[in-house]
Order: sequence, then C-alpha cells, then structure tokens
Amino acid sequence: MKSILFIGLFISYTSFSQTQNIRGRLLDKHTQQPISFADIYLSPSNLIAKSDSVGNFSFFKLPLNSYQLRIRALGYHEFIIPKIELIAGKESYLSIELEENPVFLQEVRVVTEKPKDVAKNEFALVSTRQFSLLEAQRYAGGFQDPARMALNFAGVTNSGSDQNNEIIIRGNSPKGLLWRMEGIEIPNPNHFGDGQGSTSGIISMINSTSLANSDFMSGAFPAEYGNASSGVFDLSLRRGNNLNREWMATLSVVGLDVASEGPLGKKGGSYRLGFRYSTLELLLKSGLVNINTGNFKPAYRDLNYLIELPTKKSGTITIWGIAGANNTEDLRTNVSDYTNSYLAVGGISHKLPLKNGHLKTVLAYTTESTEIIREDFSVKTREQTYQYPSWRFSTYYLHRINAKTQVKIGFNGSQLAYQLYENRNKITFLDEDDKTYYWQQFIQINKRLTSQLNVTAGIHHYQFELNNAKGWEPRLGLSWNTNSGGRFSAGMGVHSRLEPLSVYFYKRYKGKIAEMPNQSIKPAVSLHQVIAYDQRLGENTRLKVEAYLQNISHAPVDSNRNSPFSLLNYSSGIPTQVLENVGKGENKGIELTIERFLSNDFYYLITASVFDTKYQAKKNVWYNTQFNNRYAANILVGKDFRQKFSLNFRYLVRGGNRYTPINLAESIRRNTTVLQSNRIMEGQYPTFHRLDISFAYKVNRKQHTWTFRADLQNVFNINNIIEEFYDGRIKALNYRYALPLIPIFSTRVDF
Repeated sequence: MKSILFIGLFISYTSFSQTQNIRGRLLDKHTQQPISFADIYLSPSNLIAKSDSVGNFSFFKLPLNSYQLRIRALGYHEFIIPKIELIAGKESYLSIELEENPVFLQEVRVVTEKPKDVAKNEFALVSTRQFSLLEAQRYAGGFQDPARMALNFAGVTNSGSDQNNEIIIRGNSPKGLLWRMEGIEIPNPNHFGDGQGSTSGIISMINSTSLANSDFMSGAFPAEYGNASSGVFDLSLRRGNNLNREWMATLSVVGLDVASEGPLGKKGGSYRLGFRYSTLELLLKSGLVNINTGNFKPAYRDLNYLIELPTKKSGTITIWGIAGANNTEDLRTNVSDYTNSYLAVGGISHKLPLKNGHLKTVLAYTTESTEIIREDFSVKTREQTYQYPSWRFSTYYLHRINAKTQVKIGFNGSQLAYQLYENRNKITFLDEDDKTYYWQQFIQINKRLTSQLNVTAGIHHYQFELNNAKGWEPRLGLSWNTNSGGRFSAGMGVHSRLEPLSVYFYKRYKGKIAEMPNQSIKPAVSLHQVIAYDQRLGENTRLKVEAYLQNISHAPVDSNRNSPFSLLNYSSGIPTQVLENVGKGENKGIELTIERFLSNDFYYLITASVFDTKYQAKKNVWYNTQFNNRYAANILVGKDFRQKFSLNFRYLVRGGNRYTPINLAESIRRNTTVLQSNRIMEGQYPTFHRLDISFAYKVNRKQHTWTFRADLQNVFNINNIIEEFYDGRIKALNYRYALPLIPIFSTRVDF
C-alpha cells in the first residue's frame, strides 16, 4: 500500500510540479520600435508583467498548462492570444506587434475587438485569413503541411486528388497562386513539382513547425502583391529562442525531422535549423507500406534555417533559406522513368526601424531544377531539363504619417534566368539558355477615416522584359465596424500573373526552321470584386459570409477558333497550341465560415462554398473549367483533455472535377482514347468526400516532452474517383482513385 502511495505521489510530482517560461517582446507595428511599460495579463494565473525599456516581458517558472495572454498599452489596440500551451521541453517565446489606436476627438463610439484571425498585413481588409502554428499542427488530415491546411478555408479546394497539395482558389487555375517568404517571391516550395509551373507536390518542403503566423489571401489583395491572379501564400519563418537552446526530433511515416534553435552571440541574436529525411522512401522500397503507387518510389529531403542578428542602432539582419531535393523512379517491364528535382532559396533581409516608420530590404537567390528521363529497353528516349536560377530584390518603406494614416511604397526586381532542354529520340526540341527581367513597383495608403471606417487604396505596376508586357493594376479596400460586433468589408482590384517561363518557349517547326509563337503572349487580366460581412457571436465565435465575382479578360487561348483550349483550364506544362490573348473567364460564388477560436480547449471550423467557374476560348462558347466543382464544405472539430490528450476530426465533401467524356465505341474502334468533342467539360466525377481523424498524447518529463500522434487519413477507405481513362487492355473504361486509408503515426520529443 505504501509503494502504491509512493508511486502515485511520484507520478503527481513529475506531472504537475514541472515549470516552463513565457517570454516575449512588444514592437510598434509601423515603426518597429519597442513598446515599454505595457501591461501583460496572464490567465488563469492572474499574473501581471510590464514590458521593459526594450519591450521585453517574461513570466518565469509557470506550471505546465494552457494560458491566455492579454496585452494593454497606452495608445494601442488591445492584443489577445487566446491559447499558449506550455510543455516541459520548449519555452514559449512571442514576438508581438501592436497597432496604434487613433483617437477621434469629436465622436465617442464603441469599437469592437479585432477578430483573432485578422490579417498580419493591415492593408489586407478583405479575403485574408491569418493562420497560426497552433492551427497548422492541430488540424486533422494536414500532414503538418501548410498547403493542405489551407484546403480547410472557404473557397479553397484541391485539384481533384489528395495525392497532391495543389491549391485551387475560387475556381482559378493553381498556376495563379503566389508564394512569398519573408517578404519576397519564391518558387513553388513543394516536393515533386514538374518544373513547368506546377504549384503542387506530394508534400511541402516547409514543415509547419518552422512557420510563424502567416497570411493566406484568396482575392482582392493589396497593391504590394503583384504577379498573383488567384491567391497569395505570404509565409513567415519562425525565429529561434534567443535565450535557451532547444531541440526537437520527430519520427513518422512521412519523415525523420530534427531541429535545433537557440541564442547566437551576446546581443539577443538567435538561430533555428530544421532538417527532414524521407522515411516514406524506405518504407515503400521495403514493402512495409503500400499506398497504390505501383512501382513509383518517391524520395525526398529538405532543410530550412533562419539566423536573426539584431544590432543596437542599425536594425535587424536576418539570414534565412529553404532547400529540398527529391527523386522518383518508376520501373516497369520495358519502360523506366526517372525524375530528379531540387529547390534552393537563400535570402538576407534587413529591417531598419525609423522615427515614423521602417525600411525593409530583401535580397534572395532562388534556383529550381527538374530533370526527367525516360528509357525504353534501357535506351534513353527522352530527356527534359528545366532550370530557373534567379536573383530577386525587394524593398519597401512604410511611413506613419499619423496614427490614422500610413503609406507603403516599394520596388521589386527579378533577374529570371532559364535553362531549358528537351530531347526526344535524339531530336532536340528545346534548347534555351538566357535570362530576362521582371520589374514591379507599388504604392498604397491606409486611412482610418473614423473609429469604425478604414480605407486602403493603392496601385501596382509591372513590366516583363521578355515581351515588354506591362500593366497598371489599381486596388481598393474598405472595412466598417458596426456597434453590434459586426464588420462589413469590400475589395476591388486588377490582378495578373506571368505564365511559367517554359510556356513562352514552345517551339513549332516548319521543316528545319523553328519559331516560338507564344513568346508574345501577355498575362490574363482578372478583376476581383468582393463583399463580406463578419459577425461576432460571443467572445470566441464568429460567422462570416463572403461573396465574390471575378471577370477575366485577355486570357491566352488556342488561336484555332474550334479549339476549346485555354490556359485558364490548365494546371502546368508546356502547351503545344499557338496562343493568343482573346479568351475570357468568370468565377463567382458565395462562402460561409462559422468558427469557434480555440478556447477552453475546444475549437471548430465549418466552411461551405457554392460557386461557378467558366471560361471562353476563341469561339465564344462558355465551358466549365475542370475546377468547377460547384460546391465544397469542410467541418473541423477538436478538443483537448487535461492538457495531455487531443482529438481532432475533419470531414470534407465537394463536387467532383469536370472532364470531357470518352467516346467508348470510337475508342475501341481506333484503339486509342477518343473524346466526345460535342461535350467539352460536361462530365463530372462523383462527389469527393472523406473523414480524417487525429489523436495526440503528450507526456511531460523533466525538461522534455514526448508527443505521440496518429493521423488517420480517409478513415472509411472511400474510393474517390479522380480520373476516367480508356484501358486498351480490357477495351473498356477504367478509373484511378484518390488515396485509400493511410495511418500516419509519429513520435516527437522536445527537449
């Protein structure tokens, strides 16, 4: 009996006597100057701290628990972090930017609290959702992948298959998505892209544990975002702990992750480094895991890093980057396919606080390469190489005229190099090695007209030197807070995006003379129009309704009048049609979001979209795009129990992708696939739906924490059809399916 009592007391001691720290720093959002003497309230401990002369605050030796942080500083909006989860193996360090609260002398109004998902970028007033590290790690079915996590937001679907993380925003082609990191454009940061403009892959190179809070935009974005027609993923990397060294290791079906972070130097500097190696490669080759890839064997590895070096008077220097390599082999009886790809992004940023604003400058080198080889009977019959080494430069100055008015002006310049090669059966079809330039300038202003009305306006200009394409793109947004806890918002803007560089270099041969007829095509022009209403339903719940209309003109389409081909209905690759800018498109829809932010260890997110997306080729006939699913919905629910066990559910349902039906009789007669040319994009695959469940259990020990997680994808093993094709072996139609039930188990230790 005494032994049992001793064991019980020991377990209680190891579980509840452990402590950890919460530290942070407060900065003015506009000037980047530290905020002193702010009050920081911590509950449920009812502790209060004040920020010091350089904005630092701390709570030491807190019992392991979940906490809420509330910050109040004179002249600033109140800031709330609803949940900070302390574990034994990792200190919580927060970098928080407060927004100045303007005073309107001639009116007294009740100002509603800003939504907890308000955009990091204050110029983004509509169609923007901030997502956090806590969300990225918690959502079921996400593979810890930020791209897959975004599929839960209203208006966002994938390309028809859960075997990739391609992002379709409001029915637009995935090519329209802009990826940014640390304030500058980067290439597609996903493994297993195709080097020809694909925005997808099997898995992201950026693990969610490497991210800080970031913005996801689905329409009418501010003027600083150019070269984007559907959406923006504006990513920020997480800073390392500048006081204590910490480690993390994760072993899962997806990969082996190792990360380290800690202080660097004696002036508050820090580093963070993460590396991942694919365990999936070993499992597939060993036969222990089979996910219906046939002989397809993927392998990948990646790393990311960030070094932050603050100075006393010259601002903060940040050195950062990501890199990834992947290869596949598909070995069949007579034919073998090999693909080798890599991506590297390295940047250096400098942020300089000034009296009435701040200046930020970024210089980055990006390179991506994809090599595709096919062998027939061990003889190389096809070789394709796509390489894009590029230099990118970005700078902006944010000037605070007063508490009600801010102006942001900036410039982006890119040297875009390309090395493109394609050889088929010893005939060279593509051989280009050169560079071109892309210039962007913008200015935008944010004005608080009253305590409730906020307006932003700006203009973006671009010039593409390859074919002298240029354009002016005005942007406008506004938001109005009501006295009843609601917020109206609206936005309008002109947006465009360059085609992947390989598209411009399609070669057409007339005898031995080659020409590149598509080098002169211009970007499609998309006019975004959005209106939304967001209503608070208590302190932690909101309801949001958003409607949009996108009118697209000057889309590149086949110059053959009878062809239905349009780049609006194309995901990636080099089209073999001669294109001209006479196509049109229209996307329209309405979106609903009901969300309970994580509070009292419980959250849910319900999103639904009804939409219609169509396009016109040269012949003035409206067709469905392949992404016109017509509807999509997601339900996410999660609950934590006693700070140890968490349970998360996700159910998604959407209409199937569109396709052109196959003429079976004619296909049998010709022994090849023949489409029904009178039914372009009229077919639709069955409804796509699946249920994902994740479990996590945390065990805190002295100075380290173990987390055991099980993520079950497609729990009911539903066979979702993603492609119909003619199978010449059986003289009938056959089908390809999305992923079956996949259990992903992982073990993580923080210490």
